[in-house]
Amino acid sequence: MVISPLRRKMLRDLVRLWAQVLAIALVLAAGVATMILGNGAFSSLSETRTRYYEANRFADVFANVTRAPQALMGEIEAIDGVLVAEARIVKLGLLDMPGMVEPGSVMLVSLPKVAGAGLNRLHLRQGRIPGPQSTSEVVVSEGFAEVHRLRVGDPLTILVNGQRRTLIITGIALSPEFIYALGPGQMMPDPLRFGIAWLPRASLEAAFDLKGAFSNVVLKLAPGASEDRVIEALDRLTARYGGVGATGRADQVSHAFLDAELKQLSAMVKVLPPIFLLVAAMLVNMTLSRLVTLEREQIGLLKAIGYSSRAIGVHYVEFVVVIAALGIAVGFVAGAWLGAGLAQLYAQFFSFPFLVFTRDPQIYGLAAIVTAISAVAGALYAVRSVVALPPAVAMAPPAPPAYRNRAWSLWHLLALRQTGVMIARHLFRWPFRTFSSTFGVAMSVALLVASLWSFGSINHMIDVTFFRSERHDALVVFGAPEPYRALYAARHMPGVLVAEPFRSATARISHLNRSKRLSIMGKPENPHLSRVLDPSLRPMAMPEVGLIISEALANALDVRRGERVTVEVLEGARPIISLPVSGISLGYVGLGAAMEMTALNRIMGEDALISGVNLQIDEAARGAFYAAAKTTPKTEFLTVTALTIARFKETLAENITVMITVYVILAAIIAIGVVYNFARISLSEQGRELASLRVLGFTRAEVARVLLGELAIVVLLAQPLGWVIGYGIGAAMVAAFSSDLYRVPFVVGYDVYATASLVVCAAALVSALAVWGRINNLDMIEVLKTRE
Repeated sequence: MVISPLRRKMLRDLVRLWAQVLAIALVLAAGVATMILGNGAFSSLSETRTRYYEANRFADVFANVTRAPQALMGEIEAIDGVLVAEARIVKLGLLDMPGMVEPGSVMLVSLPKVAGAGLNRLHLRQGRIPGPQSTSEVVVSEGFAEVHRLRVGDPLTILVNGQRRTLIITGIALSPEFIYALGPGQMMPDPLRFGIAWLPRASLEAAFDLKGAFSNVVLKLAPGASEDRVIEALDRLTARYGGVGATGRADQVSHAFLDAELKQLSAMVKVLPPIFLLVAAMLVNMTLSRLVTLEREQIGLLKAIGYSSRAIGVHYVEFVVVIAALGIAVGFVAGAWLGAGLAQLYAQFFSFPFLVFTRDPQIYGLAAIVTAISAVAGALYAVRSVVALPPAVAMAPPAPPAYRNRAWSLWHLLALRQTGVMIARHLFRWPFRTFSSTFGVAMSVALLVASLWSFGSINHMIDVTFFRSERHDALVVFGAPEPYRALYAARHMPGVLVAEPFRSATARISHLNRSKRLSIMGKPENPHLSRVLDPSLRPMAMPEVGLIISEALANALDVRRGERVTVEVLEGARPIISLPVSGISLGYVGLGAAMEMTALNRIMGEDALISGVNLQIDEAARGAFYAAAKTTPKTEFLTVTALTIARFKETLAENITVMITVYVILAAIIAIGVVYNFARISLSEQGRELASLRVLGFTRAEVARVLLGELAIVVLLAQPLGWVIGYGIGAAMVAAFSSDLYRVPFVVGYDVYATASLVVCAAALVSALAVWGRINNLDMIEVLKTRE
């Protein structure tokens, strides 16, 4: 095989400039990897979820009732658009695990009479489904079983409707309904304190006195059916049986949280790859511009012996394409590996029984095409400027830089030493290259700022939510609203120092053509343990008339303070009333609405009823309190604030550690790539000057100071620019991540900027040390013999 002279020259250039080529290729690879990583994980999770839902017949509509007769199912099945309807019993029980002092809950779900039938089918991992008439067998969720080291055949003791029952585990399973198994009052899945238990229907009918009745119904809709119309019809049928409003799949907790994670992945794909590709295009332009400038004489000779401008231009474009191909290849491997690892983490976190990891050729093709285009685009200007020169002009050395004397007054004004003047003149001589290098380093700073802010924001979120707003030690929720005397009973429990009641009512709040279904919290006039905060974090008193709604709900309904909203209570007498918005509160979890408790009871036409109590507990008596709470028959579930915070921090720490590690590596790649290329180009341009200084008696350190001083200025100038860009990227990410489920506050402390700058400066120092070695090994005689 005969290699053409131009191609042989290209191969020699690749070998000679291997370090710069590698730096550019790694930046390109980072862009490709992030594109494949994000798209691959997103596609894998989406495809896995779709197949899991289809294989296990995940329902489309969900509704809870207090007690509805089985005969109602005939009317529900007759609703236009309903394909399958299944009545179930779904209740909460309390855990009574050996050695587990803290309280825990278990969701009790009835099984269909025929194993493997119905909706939300179980995916058995071990064992078998209990017999339909069994009253002592149970199937438990896999995460719960793993944490408690439960196996098939082990006993499980739970408190069902106030009665202690010991069941035998016959199977361990997963369900599409509980991919994200979130317990009452929890912000993160905690399989230690919350699990799912599936029991034969007969077992739950007897425990909750629901013979011939049900408390939950799920529907599968026909293709093309209107979900809104089905929900409207279902609500009409279940209203008189304690129905509190059906929800579609989009609002089902497990599905909604998984959707939020997919939304975050999608946002990452839109933000990160363009950053890397833009920086890579600038690097290509910087490197190739210097290369073709140094090779002007060779280009002139090539033209003189008959090579066309097009052939020479293609030669340099091929040089860039090879670099891009190297970056694409590395990016493919890294992206596929990281994408598979990320998808596996998500699969474990969301309890999927299997993982469909897709390697869509379109994603790889798109990544390759976009990367190649960005690299070639960065090269075109440099190539066009040189190939347009006539041979005679190209063979002559370029005119030496013209440093204008009018800049002397500026250098004098700044009182710069001679080396400082040399540095400044060189930076101002090529402003575009200086700016592009500064911008590249700034982007590495920005990447870190856009990720490190999450630590401070999470701490702020925890502080506001758990220490300023919800200041209780424990939250007790009753199975049904209780008379006010339940508050006095709670106050007499062991270790209770303060007890504060609340009333919760499910309602639909509407304004114009927008509505949201949520729980209105009735609180005392001046709550102490569960406070509502205004945007400046000051406690708000409950108004005599009207609602206080969270900023998120105000935005969702497009309502402002003083305007009126329509409140349709979905419990009890189900009144519909118009109320003014008396205040806007701050909140990061869910959509919030609060009002004075007596006013809420009055609206509902009730006596003084409460839904639960917030408690402050003596630390020394926690064990006695937990033991008493487990045996209180009216307690539906109990959450402990300290345990919720610990789990919240633990889960986020795992996710953030992985994310921050990736961001630091990517930012370091950009910093090293940009700084090293800038330094090598400056060294090649100033090699003759630096050698002359050595001949004149300057030491190696003094000579190096000229070049490294340029690097230092570029890196320092990049810091504030990176802070600003990073702040903007972080704000955009927060906006993209926000949902009705949660909102992360955007809090950026000085420590974030300092840490980001230290990481980037460390990466730049590595590049500077590599260039220092080249300066020390500079062959003065060889450099001085080189033509300008």
